[in-house]
Amino acid sequence: MVALGGMLMANQKCEKAPPEARQLKKNIRVVGMQASKFMDNSGFNFSEVAQNQLSGVFFESNHFFERNTYPNFTNQTYNVQNSIQKASLSEASQIQLKNWFPTAKASDIELTKESSCLVTRPQHLLFGKINSLEAYSGASLQFGFNSAVQIPVSANFKMDKMRMDLSMHAFDPWTQQNMASVNSEVFKKDYAVGFGIDLGIIHIGPQFYRTTGMAEIVLKGLQTAVKDIANKLLSLQRQEWQSRVMVSRDNYVVIVGGAELGLKKGDRLKIENEVHDWMGAPCSETGILTGSTSVTSKPWIVEIEDAGNLMSKAKVLNVDENQSIEVGALVRVDSLIADAAVAAPVK
Repeated sequence: MVALGGMLMANQKCEKAPPEARQLKKNIRVVGMQASKFMDNSGFNFSEVAQNQLSGVFFESNHFFERNTYPNFTNQTYNVQNSIQKASLSEASQIQLKNWFPTAKASDIELTKESSCLVTRPQHLLFGKINSLEAYSGASLQFGFNSAVQIPVSANFKMDKMRMDLSMHAFDPWTQQNMASVNSEVFKKDYAVGFGIDLGIIHIGPQFYRTTGMAEIVLKGLQTAVKDIANKLLSLQRQEWQSRVMVSRDNYVVIVGGAELGLKKGDRLKIENEVHDWMGAPCSETGILTGSTSVTSKPWIVEIEDAGNLMSKAKVLNVDENQSIEVGALVRVDSLIADAAVAAPVK
């Protein structure tokens, strides 16, 4: 029994899973992460722990990047038609653009009001909740000897299992419509094993236990829920990774997103110009983007030359002399270079 308990409680060394194929992180914003009130009133603040752990889960995963800072535009001015804005970029953005385009001036960058809000909006809004933590199953076993010759040896084993239920929702950043929802579950397992010798009124013997901490089970739950909602979104049409063009000039583009999203030199992306249908004034507080339609017959293919901070520079490979890439154009993945660890042959 002691050996059995030790096997169950010991940290098992599993074979390493094969590395996952490269994927890019999506820009997201967290609307909230909380727990049911009765759980926080139980003496452990599940909401606070989950909020503190969630950013770390995003950082370590390959699915989302919790983005609060975008390449912003300041000193915005519009012409009479309220359609063209001259934008002065933030200082950090200006430095990167100056390195990429030494002859360009930040004040020369022109954005329509529509494209200005396209490049400063996350791809998804996420909201999560821990719904419950409840008893799920348990088992115990105790044995000794009961015979003509009393042997004062006994042993016991006990296992308790609890279930945590979480939900995660992804909302459209324009309409706040719920685009995907998942319910996830993880289990809290506690083990105890012991044995002893009875010497009359004295019982001597060790006991070993392994208890899963509350913070540990919350972290495991968040990792599972984030992975589940990411896979759910990837299975839906038009919910794959995407970004926007923020600068287009001289057969080069600058897109929103850089190394923080996992982009690397050599990655190839495809770009399409779009027209957008709005309910209300474009990009206004009450305006809602109801749909987008591609107006590009053949996507442009661009190759990343420099994956910078919050933005990347890419070269256009198939230049079209009759049409140019517009600021705010849709950017999606064409092909990603393989990681060295993935591409290397197994010896």
